[in-house]
Amino acid sequence: MQYEKITVDVSIGPVGAVIDGVDLSQKLSEQVIVEIHQAWLQHHVVFFRNQDLSPKQQADFAACFGELDIYPFMQAVEDHPNVIPIIKEPTADLNFGGAWHTDTSYKERPPKATVLYAMQVPDEGGDTLFADSTAACESLSVGMRSSLQVLTGVYSPKMVHGIGGGYNQIAARKGLGQAYGGNAGFAESEVEHPLIRTHVETGRKSIFCSKPHTHRIKNWTREESLAVFGFLTRHLTQDRFVTRFKWEDGSLAMWDNRCVFHHALNDYQGQRRHMHRVIVKGEKPV
Repeated sequence: MQYEKITVDVSIGPVGAVIDGVDLSQKLSEQVIVEIHQAWLQHHVVFFRNQDLSPKQQADFAACFGELDIYPFMQAVEDHPNVIPIIKEPTADLNFGGAWHTDTSYKERPPKATVLYAMQVPDEGGDTLFADSTAACESLSVGMRSSLQVLTGVYSPKMVHGIGGGYNQIAARKGLGQAYGGNAGFAESEVEHPLIRTHVETGRKSIFCSKPHTHRIKNWTREESLAVFGFLTRHLTQDRFVTRFKWEDGSLAMWDNRCVFHHALNDYQGQRRHMHRVIVKGEKPV
């Protein structure tokens, strides 16, 4: 695709592109928004460097791509109700998002986009891995795809945020900071989505289930289901599908939760990492 207002560099890895020539703190023209959107659909995750954004400016940029959503398990920053702080202090052991997943896939309408902005990052470590679940799905055998496409998953936050979830333990609370917590009722909820979803804008199919957020396949036990989830996670996280993004202060990433998995690496003990996150409402997966 030819771009007139932005430059798009696809050399970063198997998935994603770096966009330059845009100051996200300013009001963007309709053409710039269209070009960013097209690059995002094509490459699934887009990265911007050297941005200087307030919470409102970050939220305003995210709102160019849809209605903003509220994250159910984190308190927003004081300056904006849709911006949540994701902070790991030097004394913490646990990080936020430290497993392969798509964001809040346990909601009735999971977010279509996540916009993550780096306020302060470690000198070394703290990178995020992104995996192309569309390319991974399309590389499966015809028989495997056909079998998976008729299966429904039972998605729930309870493995992570529920009574027995990892983030609800004392050590996890310390690791995630005082902004984490609440919404105990929703933490035990369940919703059904297909294991393989169809992207409403591109028509392509992607792997959507994950071990942290998909409790089981409908009418299967969790133990039986984990064998499938484990295989799919190993498959989609092969090097040929994965890009590693090194954050810098002022970096911003926007990824498509409908076709991208991500994993925040926890390899910077003793250092502080401070991010701001916004999510954009999506549609019910089909």
